[in-house]
Amino acid sequence: MPATISDLRIGISDALNTLLGIRVYNDLPDTPITPCAITELKRVSYDTTFARGADEFQFAIQVLSGRADDRTAQTRIESYIAGSGTGSLKEALEADPTLDGACMTLRVIEAGGLQSYDRSDGMSLLGVEFQVLIYA
Repeated sequence: MPATISDLRIGISDALNTLLGIRVYNDLPDTPITPCAITELKRVSYDTTFARGADEFQFAIQVLSGRADDRTAQTRIESYIAGSGTGSLKEALEADPTLDGACMTLRVIEAGGLQSYDRSDGMSLLGVEFQVLIYA
């Protein structure tokens, strides 16, 4: 039975929960508590292999940190961007590229540049968005 989008979100969440000190949201929160990772489905490409062999799912994972101290926020975000290490989002996700059997494979394909976000409550955030391809 093919994986559902919910199965993939749960697999992503379980993998990201191995990163210390980060809250993981599977749904778009109204007011995220930082540091956090927010998972969002961007697109689905059907029939990427013949005879319904696989679909391609692209997820965006936005990682946000509060900016009470800019240097600390930037250092924290950069640890998530690193290609390896204890804080690496890429390493956490690719440690089990099947998401505990929910998919055939996944790949973290890129991390965007650091961006600043201003929330409606006046809080300033620093963040980066990762792109993840999943074949299921």
